[in-house]
Amino acid sequence: MHEARVSDPLKVPRLFTQVNPMTQTNAWLTESIRFSLLGVPEGAKVSWQSIMGKDAESMTNRPAQQLVIEEGPCDNGRLVVTAQPGRIDITMTAMPTDPVNHPSLGSFEDVSSVFERRMASIKLPTAARLAFGAVLNTFPGDSDKSKKLFKTLVPQFSIDSEVDDIMLQFNRPKKLPKVSGIVLNRLTKWSQLALQTIQYQNNQALNAASTPLIQLELDFNSHQESKLPNSSAYGSLIAAMFSEARSVVSGEAHG
Repeated sequence: MHEARVSDPLKVPRLFTQVNPMTQTNAWLTESIRFSLLGVPEGAKVSWQSIMGKDAESMTNRPAQQLVIEEGPCDNGRLVVTAQPGRIDITMTAMPTDPVNHPSLGSFEDVSSVFERRMASIKLPTAARLAFGAVLNTFPGDSDKSKKLFKTLVPQFSIDSEVDDIMLQFNRPKKLPKVSGIVLNRLTKWSQLALQTIQYQNNQALNAASTPLIQLELDFNSHQESKLPNSSAYGSLIAAMFSEARSVVSGEAHG
């Protein structure tokens, strides 16, 4: 496995060429999506009910760890709200529907828009930093197409043709002049992988399949030195964060 991490945005060419490769392949499908508040004060919380308008299906309370987990079904996935000292995570994850197909919440454009509206509609506690994350997959069809697409998506690296599993991570910070000049860290992790699926019956393996996929993990967060506005004014930063994520995925972000 080859892995590279690049932190200097000046040395990283554009993530996409002028011809958007995603128009030539399957759409980016969303495996999970997350919104996080970091550096929250003691006792801060976001209730599952405030997001969904009804009680959570289950709640786990671990006083010794100061951990509270609320969860329940949401659309075709599962929404989990986790509160722990200094951090709150709101995560929606796709649930498996059959043993063959990889679980998906749907296209990133649609899923992120709905998730953004939910985050913007609730009252959020004060935090030192805000963060957004997502795990996306696209399925090129076969190994050769997967390798060609990966080279198109990340053209600045020369990778031996016999290498199958690859992970490349970039951080491309960007100043948001329309949001009080807050600096947004934009981490993207690109992986070329093969999904191994094996079906069993009576302890016997019936079918085994290998499906090439390219995975994109997003982790956007406000820089630790950027001072956030009052929590009542988080809306503009949330909108900018989700907009940046959609621009990167669609191939429009070059800055």
